[in-house]
Amino acid sequence: MDPGAPLSRPPRRTALAFGLFALINVLLAGTAAAAETRRDSTVADAWRLANGLEVRTLHVPHAPGVSVTLGFRAGSGYDPAGREGLSELLAELQFTGPAGDVPERTRAEMASLRPLGWESRAGTRLVRFTEIASSAQLAGVLQQVARRLAGVQVTDASLKAAVGLVRRDAGQRLFGDPGDALYWRAELIARGVSDEQLVRYASLPGLDALKAKDIPPLLKQRYNPGNATLALVGDLAGVDVHALVGSVFAGIPTGSAMPDTVQIRLHGAKRATSWKDLSAPVGVIAIESPALSDTLHPAFYLSMLITGPGMVTTWGPPSPPLVSRFQYSLYDEPELVRFYPPLPQNTTDPDQISTVLFGQLLVLGGQIANSSTLDGVRRSVAWLLGGEIPREIMTRLRADPGALATISNGMVTRALYLGDGYWADYLRRFRELRIGHNYFYEWMADAKHQTTLLLTPTH
Repeated sequence: MDPGAPLSRPPRRTALAFGLFALINVLLAGTAAAAETRRDSTVADAWRLANGLEVRTLHVPHAPGVSVTLGFRAGSGYDPAGREGLSELLAELQFTGPAGDVPERTRAEMASLRPLGWESRAGTRLVRFTEIASSAQLAGVLQQVARRLAGVQVTDASLKAAVGLVRRDAGQRLFGDPGDALYWRAELIARGVSDEQLVRYASLPGLDALKAKDIPPLLKQRYNPGNATLALVGDLAGVDVHALVGSVFAGIPTGSAMPDTVQIRLHGAKRATSWKDLSAPVGVIAIESPALSDTLHPAFYLSMLITGPGMVTTWGPPSPPLVSRFQYSLYDEPELVRFYPPLPQNTTDPDQISTVLFGQLLVLGGQIANSSTLDGVRRSVAWLLGGEIPREIMTRLRADPGALATISNGMVTRALYLGDGYWADYLRRFRELRIGHNYFYEWMADAKHQTTLLLTPTH
């Protein structure tokens, strides 16, 4: 099983393939407990530098590389009104801009610069940058990451190019491929965005007034050690990680952390839109989940792990332009679960999407998921929540560098979003709660928790 694929949010920029330094005294604000050797043979460690940078590491013996993820509270939820796209623009400049003796780079160059994989992901709450390094590259990659954290250079020309790239991406998401449009429009419609406002989200006019001189303070506000977590996951044998990280990051001036206060408010909605060059109707139904703060949310997550694949089994694989029947990203967008049911050729009403889903919920709700099945699902995904890595996943980690990025991204997300303690308790409840997989089906069938979007062929 690819545990990330059916539950993942489509990244906005990625090329992950799911595949010297001088040692100085490490300045620490205080060292955490000794590194923990886990039963799965991995070694976990965590500490904080004096400048506020949180560090998380996981040594995975015999892994083919090291996934380096640097994350920040810098997502679109922190953008001021009228500046849609600002978080993506700043992420583009931060990830690609020149810094000191580190040259500028482009997305097209990343495949050769980081052949084991890379990703730049700008979400609602967090921005995460991942570069997978070979053992020989690790020190150099960390040096470059630190140089950019210390400050990138921005010119009028680089700003103009970045605005163009971000605007193109936004337009493609909302008005390009219909499969992408279903995903991204559903999120905005659930937040109350009108069709007219969708044009603004695609064209990003608020970025036009920005000048190169405006950018450094904005980057410093979001991209500083006090607002960041660094995660290293891979084979760290023979590496003094504390010394290495300290040597390249400890001297960077600190900054203030952005508050972990982004809130998403959703409302049930229905929308139908005609779409050029579409041969058959396609649609999505996005279900609002219970609040992540709800103590039963781990049971909801488990329910989706049962329900989503059950839908896929019955509905069959999607046909283009759809790429999935089910998507849910607990870390990136825990508020919405998306289903893409097969629709009759004559579908014209978005209510028909709800009808198809409801019919399948009745079927799945009557099926029994026994305790051994539920426990098997728990064991197969607990590692995504910070649990020990099962043998079959460990085998994959030793062959697929991209799988290391799944873990490093999760470590960064847990540290920055709600905190390690919250997610440790979430994992405990995920393992212990004994609630049937159909417990939440009445919630899912309630129209006020549903956003439906139907795209129909233009006649």
